[in-house]
Amino acid sequence: MSPPLAIPTLSTQRLILEPLAPTHSAGMFATFSREEVTRYSGPASDLDGAPIRLPAQVAADSDKIIAFFLKGAADGERFRWAVRLLADGAFVGAIGFNRLGACPEIAYHLHPDAWGRGLMGEAAAAALDWLRTRPDAQEVAAFIEPQNDASVRFAQRLGMRATGETFGPAVRYRMALSR
Repeated sequence: MSPPLAIPTLSTQRLILEPLAPTHSAGMFATFSREEVTRYSGPASDLDGAPIRLPAQVAADSDKIIAFFLKGAADGERFRWAVRLLADGAFVGAIGFNRLGACPEIAYHLHPDAWGRGLMGEAAAAALDWLRTRPDAQEVAAFIEPQNDASVRFAQRLGMRATGETFGPAVRYRMALSR
């Protein structure tokens, strides 16, 4: 187990990325209760390894996701930032890393009301800039189901390319982290 992560709060022109916390419960539920958000997320498990219902049916479902990432941050393994609008503080999504190390795995979810505005690109740029400060991180990966066209296009805009490797139905995308 690694030391607990010190997750900074980041800001961009339009966003604030703050460590995901129980105070984000309502925003997480509003996002993760949407079928179009979770359709390609793959299975999620709680702290005991039990499946988490996706899309979330009640706030307790998405609260298990928060607890999972809080424990992961405490263990130094994984975390999420809550993505909020700087103008009014509205929760619009979450971004972070399913694992850290030499090739961290980035993951992101955005509420549909925020789609098409470049917000996740802005959040990802800040997250990747933070990742570049970690000396162990040499590249970044994402696992995306081929039919998730929007996420494939997004990963490609970030500079990621398909590797041909698969994990279940998902294809691995990867890029080197330039410093």
